[in-house]
Amino acid sequence: MQNKTKPHISLSPIGQIERKHALSQQQLFQTKKTEKQILYSMDEDTYEELVASWAYSCLKGKYSEVYRIGGAGDHGVDVLARFDNSNESDIYQCKHYNAPLNASVVLPEICKMLYFVYLNELPMPHKYFFVAPKNLNASMLKLVSKPDSLRDEVLDKWNKYSNKISDALDTKLTDDIKSFIIKFDFRKFQVIAPDGFLERLRENKNLYHQYFGVRKENIQRIETPTPKDVQGLEATYVTHLIDAYNSVSERTEITANDISSTSFSNHFSRARECYWLAESLRKMSEENSPGDKDEFEEFKKDMEIHVADTYESDYENGFERNKAVIAESKSFMPKLERIISGEISSGEKIGACYHLSNDNKLIWIRE
Repeated sequence: MQNKTKPHISLSPIGQIERKHALSQQQLFQTKKTEKQILYSMDEDTYEELVASWAYSCLKGKYSEVYRIGGAGDHGVDVLARFDNSNESDIYQCKHYNAPLNASVVLPEICKMLYFVYLNELPMPHKYFFVAPKNLNASMLKLVSKPDSLRDEVLDKWNKYSNKISDALDTKLTDDIKSFIIKFDFRKFQVIAPDGFLERLRENKNLYHQYFGVRKENIQRIETPTPKDVQGLEATYVTHLIDAYNSVSERTEITANDISSTSFSNHFSRARECYWLAESLRKMSEENSPGDKDEFEEFKKDMEIHVADTYESDYENGFERNKAVIAESKSFMPKLERIISGEISSGEKIGACYHLSNDNKLIWIRE
């Protein structure tokens, strides 16, 4: 019996790995290829990076940690994903070939994984998935769907492919290895078809746009009507606005409850309407911005810089400061080639100012 060693694979969490092959800002809006064309044209490293990111982002509720392992000495594992509250893991083997995978590609990978699980250098997987842009060929799909037949084929072909398992170790089929393979549950081997992979990827538009580009026709902005009553998330900018009204009001004090009976009623209604227009834009950005970007936050930051000089000028009261900043905001020209750029009108620009006020970045009564 061969001596078994302790696991020594070096694991690197995908959350700490840079997505270096994602599209640049310019490329994001110039992609004309179909999904399949993009998938087929990826190099192997980009594809492996995408699968790891897919497991991390699109299957987030399933896994607690995702590791990218691929490279020399990967033991037949490109991505390892650990379940939440469990020591079990799924293994993903990424194969980016120009044709469907045949037995000469699939079987050596299965042999390699089995061998290193046998040596305890890999954890026993819950499932082992093959992920390939052009899938497995028909005969291999049929074989994988029949666990007992797959086991028999692995045992029969083991010595044929054993030299592909390791250059340094004696990997010939021994009685111990054979016994291990016979007991192994071959139902663990599964295939993720390209269409299923893409379908799940589309659910996470942040990741999808990062690798497949932005198709604005597929982006739907969900309207966010202005609620009748002031909501809790509006509290800060509403407080600042009422303070501005009170800085010029001849009444004792205006509150949110009686503002409808004052001369500021229409101004307040417009402010809230614009805030919620911008809130709709924020949700659109949150759902669709490529990768870890937040286009709405970038838009707000650009707006803050644009109105800064106007905001910092001297005024008789807070209401005059508010009106001056809002007037200045309308001249702001948003950056082109952003997901939200075509959605920004005067209402969204004004609303961005009230979102900044909600963040205490624009306070109409300055100390």
